[in-house]
Amino acid sequence: MSNAFQFEMLENNIGVITFDLPGEKVNKFSSPVVKELDALLDDLHKNTDLKCLMIMTGKKRIFIAGADIKEIENIFDPETGYQVSRHGHMLFDKIAALPFPTISVIDGACMGGGTEMSLACTYRLATDNPATKIALPEVNIGIFPGWGGTQRLPRLIGLQRSLDIILTGKNLDANRAYRSGVVDKVIPKEQVREAASKFALDVVNGVDVLAASRSRRKQKGLMNALLEKNPLGRALVFRTARKTVMQKTKGHYPGPLAAIKAVKRGYKKSLQKGLEIEARLFGDTIGSPVSKNLIKIFFWTEAIKRENGTANPDVTTLDVKKAASLGAGVMGGGIAQLFASRNLPVRVKDISNDAVAKAYQQAAQILKGKLKRRRISKLEFQHTLQRITGTIDYSGFKSVDFIVEAIVENLDLKKSVFSDLENHISDKTVVVSNTSSLRIDDMASAFKHPERFAGMHFFNPVHMMPLVEVIRGKATNDETIATTFELAKKLGKTPIVVGDGPGFLVNRLLMPYMVEAVSLLEEGYSPEKLDKVMEKFGMPMGPIELFDEVGIDVSYKVAKILAESMGDRMAESDLLEKMVNDKRLGKKNGVGFYRYEGKKRISDPQITSYITVKKKSNLSDD
Repeated sequence: MSNAFQFEMLENNIGVITFDLPGEKVNKFSSPVVKELDALLDDLHKNTDLKCLMIMTGKKRIFIAGADIKEIENIFDPETGYQVSRHGHMLFDKIAALPFPTISVIDGACMGGGTEMSLACTYRLATDNPATKIALPEVNIGIFPGWGGTQRLPRLIGLQRSLDIILTGKNLDANRAYRSGVVDKVIPKEQVREAASKFALDVVNGVDVLAASRSRRKQKGLMNALLEKNPLGRALVFRTARKTVMQKTKGHYPGPLAAIKAVKRGYKKSLQKGLEIEARLFGDTIGSPVSKNLIKIFFWTEAIKRENGTANPDVTTLDVKKAASLGAGVMGGGIAQLFASRNLPVRVKDISNDAVAKAYQQAAQILKGKLKRRRISKLEFQHTLQRITGTIDYSGFKSVDFIVEAIVENLDLKKSVFSDLENHISDKTVVVSNTSSLRIDDMASAFKHPERFAGMHFFNPVHMMPLVEVIRGKATNDETIATTFELAKKLGKTPIVVGDGPGFLVNRLLMPYMVEAVSLLEEGYSPEKLDKVMEKFGMPMGPIELFDEVGIDVSYKVAKILAESMGDRMAESDLLEKMVNDKRLGKKNGVGFYRYEGKKRISDPQITSYITVKKKSNLSDD
């Protein structure tokens, strides 16, 4: 195998290691790669001519993707996991111990072990390449950063910032990484080599290149200083972090909790003692069944990135440059925001200007949340909204490549809209329905060209839910499926292709669960009891709370539609109908199975008057 690392000496005794793993689209730390880098670092340690070393990538959109997860997949023994962690520590300790400054030049995705290697360097630069994302995403596969991340990052940027990065696994673009203090400078991707070399020369010449970084990393405000710099404050930080994790995971995911322990136990100790603590906890976590299952999901998700949703790998797809949403409700506004956030101009149509305005409001509300969390800047907020335009006719639709229908779940109304729509679009436009329950073939009969029609079912809230069902009808061609599938990936979603059966996949699986919840209510169990038991089991929320979240009216409508083809598997109950008739629609209007005051959920004794208890039974909390 040819070398993954190439070393060259530049002017002014500045060296460059270029990581370009042969035969792979990404750079990753496999055992052979680690062994090669280890030997190279030994040689460089002896190089008395070097005054500064830069570590760069030979890939276009990837810096380092992290460790080779295939090597983690089959580790169950804690001692083996401990050794894996310690080997990573020893490798990166060699970088930190080199007798000259080191610079990690991050251009492209820098994940997991790539971030941990960068933290071992003296300096970190990041390019303004849109592909540049920095993260410690290990919690997403059931473990936590085990190559120094829980020890080096808190020492660099403080407890609160580092815990936010470690416990969420979220990506930081170059600017956010700079603001948080993870990187020292943002450089232009077009001149990455020149800018990095200039920075390295400044380092060699003794320029104080960290002046700005020190200011950003300093905890601002009296409260932050009190929290970080005394034992009582730090204890509060860790208690708050644990409480937040427990609220989100209910304790079912060991990775984040172990990460908190690693940071807490190692933070005030020496780095080496902290790394030892991290390694032991990493070994205890790596073999958990949760981790192994999350790794399987990771590989399935990665496989989707290489697929196009059809059996034909060579099928051509439409290049979607402009989109539209038919319907400006909650889903229509969410879909419009999603397209606009991915730099796609989107046209929103509804029957009135007031309705169109609601789409803007919905999109703005989502974007304001991102702005508040500093996920986007004020300028990005404005530019995203400017990509959304509205209309009450079909003006502008001739130039649209892709249309998502998101009107009410009424088959006759949808068919009428589709029949009219086809007269106002080009002969290449792909049209999809966001239906959650109606058959694609039933709607396709309204089209002269049903081959360009499919289903694309987003889940609510659109900006948060990753899954998208791509539904193939009998007439749908491969080009339409592949275009929809690829667009879903471009939108940051995980698409799955499903058949045009009742409920497709998700509602087909979900409906029996929800029907059983109604049956249990009619056996005398309270909504609180059912939700508590199912959350304890591992569900993110209980079935009764889910009814309120989805909307009682929506659930009732879907249940009625599915009952037409699955009546023998649907429990007979008029509970949802009675609630809809009395406008108990769920969270959307503040009253459903529960009552809602702002974000607070309150038990409602009145719900018992709607439930007819048919028989009593006992349900264990286990």
